[in-house]
Formats: sequence, structure tokens, C-alpha cells
Amino acid sequence: MPALGKKLELIYWLRGEGQTFQIRQPGRTDQMQMTEKMQRNKKRIWIAWERQRRSIELARTVGAKLYIFDVEGRSRYPVCIAKTLYTLFKEKPHFLFVQNPSMILAAMACIYGLISDTRVVVDRHTNFRLNKPHTGSPRIWLFMRLHYFTLRYANITIVTNNFLAGLVKKAKGRPVVLPDKLPILSPTEAYELKGKFNILLISSFGLDEPVLAVLEAMQQIDKEICLYVTGNYKKFDPNLKNKIPLNVHLTGFISEQAFVNMLFSVDAVMVLTTSDYCMLCGCYESVAAEKPLITSDKSVLKTYFSEALFADNSAEDIRRKIQKTANDVNKYTKNTIQMKREIERNWGKMYQSFEASLRDIGS
Repeated sequence: MPALGKKLELIYWLRGEGQTFQIRQPGRTDQMQMTEKMQRNKKRIWIAWERQRRSIELARTVGAKLYIFDVEGRSRYPVCIAKTLYTLFKEKPHFLFVQNPSMILAAMACIYGLISDTRVVVDRHTNFRLNKPHTGSPRIWLFMRLHYFTLRYANITIVTNNFLAGLVKKAKGRPVVLPDKLPILSPTEAYELKGKFNILLISSFGLDEPVLAVLEAMQQIDKEICLYVTGNYKKFDPNLKNKIPLNVHLTGFISEQAFVNMLFSVDAVMVLTTSDYCMLCGCYESVAAEKPLITSDKSVLKTYFSEALFADNSAEDIRRKIQKTANDVNKYTKNTIQMKREIERNWGKMYQSFEASLRDIGS
């Protein structure tokens, strides 16, 4: 893949099922023109300005050609905007899927849809500024204007749960609920870890993650239980390595394959948030790897990941749930495998409904 400065521009060609067109009677030239027109009308592309597993998995499933323009620094917006415009000019898609974030990308897509025949589908993540002020600075004001504009003028807005779907409807948009598809993960090696029981905390050290409560819980727990924490801890606290218990190990930022290997090497997985309506990517990854899952006691997570263990984000409850998992890991592994099958069945039904919505707007 060609490098763009310090980052990669990733262009994936993700094939869906082939289309067969049967045209009777017209001559060869007419037949070619009609076939080309039908193929053009089916063309699907997916554009994202950052690399996320959800976009990769969904683009593959819908049979879209995926463009990821992942650029950092001051040139981010000029470069991403220019590449997006060029891609739209070159591809002229019938269906345009975009990932939001970025809000700027979503707004560009909606404007393009208004001046063309392209149907725009925005995959909206949980950037609704829930429990945050909607005014207070020019930046927030602009964000909220684009927020309502994209909800109103996207042909479809994909969200991960019914609560967010209600917000889209309230803004006079058309929502479709489609959680993440469970990813297909393939480890290449098993890591030798230090604990008798090892648990992975999937973290980005975001503001919504109760990291300090987890560290406090690990101070109180059996020292044969070890915690491995992913993510760039230096943005949280550059000196964090000097403040953690001996049974906690910070991996720092690791490669995609190293993460998958770690995921399959541990005995259980923990993914936590203080946000109320956020579906966590790490939960899907844990279930895909068939690992017992500890996550936060939030309604959307309890509904979807019904066989997980739920903690209230306090140090004491986190400790209890870790110990409970360690005491009966085989039971919770079996529960996760059962949950995985149920999630896959339900997701298939939701995806069929989504494709029906695409057909509805596609003519």
C-alpha cells in the first residue's frame, strides 16, 4: 500500500456478490450500453477519513469499494476533501456510504447527494454530543448545524441502537439500526502471558473510560490475576507505568495483528465506558474471539451483549466481576459462544432489513 507521509492511504476493493444481467433482443452495442448503465446504477463506494474496523467490515458486506483517507496534522482537511472530491468525480457512485466521524465528510456527502442522483448513506457513530452542551463556541455551533443537516438530508443514517434511531427520527431523518458485524479475526501466534488468569482491557484511554477505577480494582485483587491494557497510555499520563500495580501491564499502541494475538491469548476481556448509549467495538471483538466479556452496566450494552458480566464502573464492582469470571471461566466462555451465535443470527436479519431500505431508496 502506498504511504502518505506518516500515515497510510488504504484503498480496498471489497467485492460483493456478482450481478448477472440478462438482456433480450437488443444488438451487441445496445446490450453493452444497457449493461454498463445497470452496473453504474449499482455502484457502491464507501469513504472514511479514519481507519475503523466497522467501516471495513460493513463495506465488505455491502460490496462497496472502500477508500480510507487517514491523514493527520494541518493538512488533514484539505487533503481529505481533495481526495474525496476526486473520488466522487471518478467513481460517480449510485450509492455513497460515508463514515461519520468525520462530520465534514458526512456534510460533503449530503451536499453531493443533493446535486446528483447519488443515494447517500451515513454510518453515524455515537458523536451526538449526548449530555454535552450544544452551544458555547463557534466550533460547537457549526458542529450542531452540520449535525442536523446531515441527519435531515442523508437518504439513510445508520445507527447502532434504537435510542439513537429515535434522535435521527426527531431530526426528520431516516434511521436504520445496524450494530457492528462480528469481525473475522485470525491469530498468528499465542502469547505467553504472566498471570494464572489473564484479562485484556481494550482501551483508548478516552475520557469516558474509568481507567483509574480499574487500576484501583487490580490493587485489591488476587495477584495471580494479571491485566493487560492496550492503547496509548502516555496521552492519559506519561508516567502511568510508574504508578500501576505489579499485576498490570501496559502494552502501549500495538499493531492490528499483535492486538488480535493478544485477544486470543487472554482468558477474558474487559471493555468499559461511562457513556450511556455507546456500543463498544471491543465488545464485538471479544465476542468474535469467544472470550468472556466484562463491560459497563449500560442499557444498550445489556440488551445486545446479554451474556456478558456488567460492572457499574466502580473499583469494587469491577474487582468482583473479574474475580467472578476467573472463578468460573469455562461457564462464561460457553455463555459467550452461545451469545455469539445469537448475535450473528440477529445481525443477519437486521442486515436484510437494511438492504431492503437500500432497495427502497435506490430507484
